Amino acid sequence: MKNKKVVLLTLVLLIIGFVIGKMYYQKSVDKRNQEIARENGAPFVRAHSPSVGKNLKKVTIVEFLDPECESCRAFHPAIKKVFNEYKNETRLVVRYLANHGNSKFAIRLLEAARLQNKYGEAMEVVFKYQPQWGNHHNPQPKLLWGFLEEAGLDMKKLRSDFESNNIDEMINLDKEDAYELGVRGTPTFYVNGKVLKSLSYQSLLDLVESEIFNSIL
Repeated sequence: MKNKKVVLLTLVLLIIGFVIGKMYYQKSVDKRNQEIARENGAPFVRAHSPSVGKNLKKVTIVEFLDPECESCRAFHPAIKKVFNEYKNETRLVVRYLANHGNSKFAIRLLEAARLQNKYGEAMEVVFKYQPQWGNHHNPQPKLLWGFLEEAGLDMKKLRSDFESNNIDEMINLDKEDAYELGVRGTPTFYVNGKVLKSLSYQSLLDLVESEIFNSIL
C-alpha cells in the first residue's frame, strides 16, 4: 500500500512538473515570437504579403489562410469585423498555407486580382462561392472565372496576369515561415507575434484591443 502511494505521488509530481514546464516553454516561445515581430517582421511578415490598414498604433494582425479551407471561410466575417473596427489602428497581413488541392489555383487568381487593386473584392467572391468551386467531392476551381466577374475586375487582364504571375516562391516562403512558427492548420492568427489561442471573434477582438491599449501606454 505504501509503495502504491509513493508511485501515485511520483506520478502526480511528474504531471505537475510537465504542466509547469510546458507553460514556461510556451511563454518563452511567445516572448521570442514577439521580439521577432518587433525587430524585422519575418517570419510573420514578408515584403510580398498582402497588407491593408493604416496601422497607426503599430498593431499587426497576421492570418495564415488557405482560400479552399472551410474554417477560413467560416471565420472570415469575424476577422473582417474586427479589422473594419480598427483599420486605422492596425494592419492585416495575409500569409498563405496552401494545404488543399486547388488552393494554388485560387491564390494565383487572388494575386492577379491584387494587380488591379481588387484583392479584397476577389477574396470576398472566392469565399462566397467556395462551396461550389471547392466542393471536396467534385471540385471545380475553374468556376471561379465566372464568379470573379462580380468583383468588378478586368477579366481579360486577370487572365493575362494569371498566366504570367509566378507565385511558387511566395507560396514556398509562406509555407517555410508557417512551419518555422509551428503553424500547421488554417486559419492561424498572430497579433504582434502573439498567437490567437482560441478561434473566436471575442478572443481575436480582446487580443487586438489589448495590443492597441498597450501601444498607448
